Amino acid sequence: MRTPRQLQGLWRASLRTADGWRTVREPRGPYATASVLEWGSITKGLVGTTAWLTLEVERPVVYYLPGVPDSEMTVADLIHHTSGLPRLPATMRDRLFGDPYRESVGVPLDLAAAVPATPRGQFVYSNLGYALLGAVLDEVHGDWFAAVRQQVLDPVGISSAALVPADADRVVPKLFGRPIRPWALGESSFAAAGGVWSTFDDLCRYADWALEPGAAHSRTVSWQRERASIWINGEVRAAGAVIANAAGVTAAVHALAKAPHAADRIATALIEQEVRSTRDG
Repeated sequence: MRTPRQLQGLWRASLRTADGWRTVREPRGPYATASVLEWGSITKGLVGTTAWLTLEVERPVVYYLPGVPDSEMTVADLIHHTSGLPRLPATMRDRLFGDPYRESVGVPLDLAAAVPATPRGQFVYSNLGYALLGAVLDEVHGDWFAAVRQQVLDPVGISSAALVPADADRVVPKLFGRPIRPWALGESSFAAAGGVWSTFDDLCRYADWALEPGAAHSRTVSWQRERASIWINGEVRAAGAVIANAAGVTAAVHALAKAPHAADRIATALIEQEVRSTRDG
């Protein structure tokens, strides 16, 4: 059976233990020739923290955006995916080969489309909810990404984060020798749901800050939890990323052109292997 380090394909990973970070796989291929990679929905960690720190989270969203149809959903509902909003508006569809976000580039978010599809209080993962959360931050601060930079990126020391990096800087896979065009998330009204790019080192800096022992709950308010594990992940057109922590080990993984959630599986395998080797050693 192959160890995680022997898995083929384009991916990059680092592990953090009590001794600090160590590289599991050195940059190769696109990771060696370009500098910034997609966070996908790990972006939600930045947005949720900024909302938690700067907004009255128990206030109804309509307090900030009167055009929203549902008068009961709160800012906290958007952060926790309990608003009842669907993953995407009914007018948009997940597409295997197309770009569902291209049509929303340069177009303000349609607040009238923020119609719940399930009862409030139930967990339903929603990119629409985080796009709406970005619109709330825009309303309050003028620019949601500027607020994120002030509340999280600058304090953490993340300098490479961008929504629309130069094409030459982007770590992307190729198909038939040509770069696969990423979704236009960062240019769209859904940018707050998954539009951030940065270097891999800055992704690890975010992991350090969010998971710092004794840190406030606000730093991981948008993360997922199951028993003693905590993680945040993202999937975009041809890439996936995850930061996961369990048993005192943190894994940061980014993968290109693999099956959905491949980065999650690699991270899980790396953590399990690290825990076994520590126990057996």
